[in-house]
Amino acid sequence: MAGTPSSRWQDLTATADAIASASEGLELAARRQAGTPAEIDAAREALEVVTAAGNGLARQLDALSNRFSEAGAALVRPSEVHVALDQAAAAAEDLSHATRVAAQAIADQQER
Repeated sequence: MAGTPSSRWQDLTATADAIASASEGLELAARRQAGTPAEIDAAREALEVVTAAGNGLARQLDALSNRFSEAGAALVRPSEVHVALDQAAAAAEDLSHATRVAAQAIADQQER
């Protein structure tokens, strides 16, 4: 990922905003009885947006983590910031995987 640390934080903010927006759609679908095909499609599409954003978030957090790792390369232990960003990147990967599986499960159910 190219760019300055400042632009990386801005990219991270944009990705977080995309996840928040898609999450609102999922919340609405969860509150209603998702019975119509349009509501089910909307939920699946929101999950796909979260999946894509989660992948981007994981990459962005990993790049930031590496940046902090390079800054502390002379240290025996990684910095707390590096460790926290690394854990956040792993959590974003988990989120992306889980939402991908959920979206696929919805698609599979619709095909039946």
